[in-house]
Amino acid sequence: MDWKRIDWARRSGGPIEADLIEAYVQGKINRRNFVKRGAIIGLSMPMMGAVIAACGSDDDDDAAPTTEGSSSGSEAPTTDAATDTGSGASGGDLTAGIQTGDANSGLDPVNMLDLGTYAVLSQSFEYLVGLGDDGNIANTALATEWTPNDDASQWTFKLREGVTWHDGTPLTAADVVGTVERMVEVGAGLAGVVSAGATEASDDLTVVMNLDSPNGNLPVLVSLFNPQSLITPADYSSGTTLSDRKAGTGAWMLDDFDPSAFRAKFVPNPNWWGGSVKLDSVTLQGFESGGTKVAAFAAGEIDVIQDFSISDGATLLNDDNVKVLTPPSANHRQIWFNTQLPEGGPFTDVRVRQAVCYAINREQLVNTVYEGQAQIGNDHPVFPTLPFFDETQEQRPYDPEMAKQLLSDAGYADGIEIPIQVGDLGEIPAIAAIVELYLAAVGITTPVSVTPNSDFYGEYWCTGASYGTQPETSGPGRPCGASAQIGIVDYGHRPTPDIFFGRALATDGDWNSSNYASSAFDGLFGDYQSATDVAGQKDAVGQIQRLLHEDAPACYPFFFNYLSATSSEINGFQTTALGHLQLQNTTKG
Repeated sequence: MDWKRIDWARRSGGPIEADLIEAYVQGKINRRNFVKRGAIIGLSMPMMGAVIAACGSDDDDDAAPTTEGSSSGSEAPTTDAATDTGSGASGGDLTAGIQTGDANSGLDPVNMLDLGTYAVLSQSFEYLVGLGDDGNIANTALATEWTPNDDASQWTFKLREGVTWHDGTPLTAADVVGTVERMVEVGAGLAGVVSAGATEASDDLTVVMNLDSPNGNLPVLVSLFNPQSLITPADYSSGTTLSDRKAGTGAWMLDDFDPSAFRAKFVPNPNWWGGSVKLDSVTLQGFESGGTKVAAFAAGEIDVIQDFSISDGATLLNDDNVKVLTPPSANHRQIWFNTQLPEGGPFTDVRVRQAVCYAINREQLVNTVYEGQAQIGNDHPVFPTLPFFDETQEQRPYDPEMAKQLLSDAGYADGIEIPIQVGDLGEIPAIAAIVELYLAAVGITTPVSVTPNSDFYGEYWCTGASYGTQPETSGPGRPCGASAQIGIVDYGHRPTPDIFFGRALATDGDWNSSNYASSAFDGLFGDYQSATDVAGQKDAVGQIQRLLHEDAPACYPFFFNYLSATSSEINGFQTTALGHLQLQNTTKG
């Protein structure tokens, strides 16, 4: 142990940086988690490398940082860029098959909800915080560095020099401030984090965000892992779409968009700050179903497939002509319950919600639907590899007898009949069909109602059809008053659970289809957000895990691997488990 170098590192930053270094020195977190957390709080790669070298080797040697803005790791590949960048012929036209986007939101950066639209908009617009080769956040986008003050109530971001919009005007801090203001207006992951007027441009390349309270994970909320945080021009009003106003700082400029086919064609931005791209054009083609998307890929009609499920594309896993990418993934399917509406409904009773969670055979579900490409969850959205995950929490078992007893105790010994609402996304209908069988065995009848995914979010998830005389929305604590009584919705990967907590579970969260309103949860979520030390985050998250397990506003039966693929002639492609297609370094041939 090189204590002289460690002491130097401790003194080089503030108390937040020192706490993380101390946690690593004392072995409270492993090397990989040290690098992940260090990237979030803005520790430089040279600094992290110095600390790791000073501490010597550990049992996690493959997690050491290797390049600016990235780190190596043993996770399954998120990219083939590390080995293939520069190989393959320049030029050519690439076609990627993606999910068809939501017709209700169109190409609206701040209100989009689906992987298809994420992929389209992130070709032209960029994020403040980007993606590293290890699949975690890095300084590879519009911000080159970020630092918190001593209690993480204020964060300062330095912007990259020489970035211009597609029309040639320079990117400035005013554009970032305008974007944050639009995010605050609609929520977009910043509700309760920063208020209107609290973000400032101290100069053209410096943005200062003054938060409502300390937040130890803010850079994640302005990264590509909060997709609605794409940086748009200062005068880009809420509701404006990319197809209405073709703008951006990114490597690709929108050439044409056909909303009826959900097909977008892009051409290179000759003035992109990152240099010249290799391809002549990129076309993103939407597909309504996973099966047709896989079929088009197998037939050679598309070069890249944004994502595929085991049920549609298991054969791709063993095809020598296909490169399969599995980026880091906390992806899950949330089985939500409307905990408040209709008033007096079965799922307003916690015992009924718990009964559903006990009735699901998680291990069988994972093996049947995912063929091992998933792991069992425990009714909260905290992924087991996170440094603050509490592994001491007891796993909820498959216990149909307990489910029956809970239903009887709640006054439903004779059963319940309520349809379960799902979109036609991937394997979700198949999951719903299996869940229907599990629930039928304990006396809950849930006929599966499948809606096209492009309509599902507006009809049944958060806004949409009301319950007769019940209002579509109703005051504090009912942000999604019109959501179905029970349904299954997709949640993509985030490197921390802030979005899962703040948008899907916090009182008044804009994605809170459960209408879960718990002052206990809100308090613990606040404790987690304001914790800047590893121990504080772990304590708060452990309590959150137990509370969600008990209250059961939703069942989280599993986390599943995200699967993407390219043909063998595609090199330098990178993806995320949120459907982003990083094509700026991609070659074909």
